[in-house]
Amino acid sequence: MDKRKFLAAAMAGLATPALISPSGAQSYKPGTDALGRRGSSKPKPLPRRKARTTKMFLVPPSWPNAISVEPGKGFWVQEQRHDGAPEKAWLLDFKTGKVLHTVTTQSKNTSGGVWGGGYLWSGANGISIKNHPNPPVNGIFQTDMNGKQVSWRQIPFGPADDGGASHGVAWDNGKLWVHSNRLAAIIRIDPKSWQVDWLIPNTHDTQRLHGITYDNSNGSGGSIWQVCGTQKSDVIGYEGYTPSLVRYDIKTSKAVEFVDFVPGSCDIHDVTVINGQLYGVDAGEHPGWPIEKKYERPGFPHLNSPSGGYVFKIDLI
Repeated sequence: MDKRKFLAAAMAGLATPALISPSGAQSYKPGTDALGRRGSSKPKPLPRRKARTTKMFLVPPSWPNAISVEPGKGFWVQEQRHDGAPEKAWLLDFKTGKVLHTVTTQSKNTSGGVWGGGYLWSGANGISIKNHPNPPVNGIFQTDMNGKQVSWRQIPFGPADDGGASHGVAWDNGKLWVHSNRLAAIIRIDPKSWQVDWLIPNTHDTQRLHGITYDNSNGSGGSIWQVCGTQKSDVIGYEGYTPSLVRYDIKTSKAVEFVDFVPGSCDIHDVTVINGQLYGVDAGEHPGWPIEKKYERPGFPHLNSPSGGYVFKIDLI
């Protein structure tokens, strides 16, 4: 082989190195890339279960938009308002709903909240306050049991004066889970350092996302339940809506199942859990739904669902 032929052969070999393995044989199957991967296909739909709800009791007249548990004490329910007035949180007896304690917070249009570590944590959604300031009052408010504001901090990774609104807050053994509307994710925050150490992207397989709760009843690293749901395009209001929950696995940060409420169930705005049993609360003020006179209750603000103002039990079936 003369010099010219030798160089031509060498250049041909350099032009197709990916087709040859170190042993000289073809190294992968047709239809795959250099790592043996095939083209992506449409992911399988998540498993779906059903649930029914059972009304337990009415909360004090309000739009109740947050529910959580103080172990051994009762349910904490927090109200939302659109007028900017101070908002109340009530500790309610587990069985009767009797008011055991009342705390006033400075949160605005509270949309998700939790009791944890001896404090109330309230997710402000101040963009929904009528004639709200600019920037609106958003973020997470920390309030003690005497109504003293301990802190007010913005959701991380945003402007210092407005990290966006929240639609859910949960407590996890000294950490806060916060549903950030702006980030389209659920993040875990150290409430002392305010540093984020975990993120779960929101699922895109639902029309609505709202309150959250932490659940470690399965003992496998824990889950986050989040309120969700779908609305029929041709039926506005309660009759055309399917309330649901989605469960995320914390270890994988992925949605793993949906739970759809059977027809006639309560609408849900926030969710909590006690020893594996799920509970919810209905604010009775669902965005986009018309006010229905048939759902009005004495002393309550205008409602647009039949379960507005109720705490209820959720049973998986």
